[in-house]
Amino acid sequence: MPKRLRYEVEPGGLSVQDRERIFELAERGWTAGRIGSTLRKHPSTVRWFMYRSGLATPNYGRLPSVRGTRIVKPFTPEEDAFISGLRTTGYAVRNIAWAATKKFGHPRSPHTVACRLVMIAALQEATAP
Repeated sequence: MPKRLRYEVEPGGLSVQDRERIFELAERGWTAGRIGSTLRKHPSTVRWFMYRSGLATPNYGRLPSVRGTRIVKPFTPEEDAFISGLRTTGYAVRNIAWAATKKFGHPRSPHTVACRLVMIAALQEATAP
């Protein structure tokens, strides 16, 4: 069962003011959860914006989790390198998902792979000289 938030989320996406505030608070070291509660936005919405903007980087080391009846395994550095390499060579996202599922033994959907590629690109952009 999903964790309930301690506050009510305001509907709608992030406004320009919300985005500016996220940049400001992230630079102070605030987490997506803390920023979300301050802006009254869902922490996942804030985290995704932070990934896309290079304010947060994907992490490793989490344990597999259960969502409903599925076991969800986190990405590994090896899997990130594999999907990034295929994308660089021009593979379609659906083909990358299929190849990653086959190689690493756990299902990856095209949507999951597309999201992860955005996160990896944000990381690479943030760490570029």
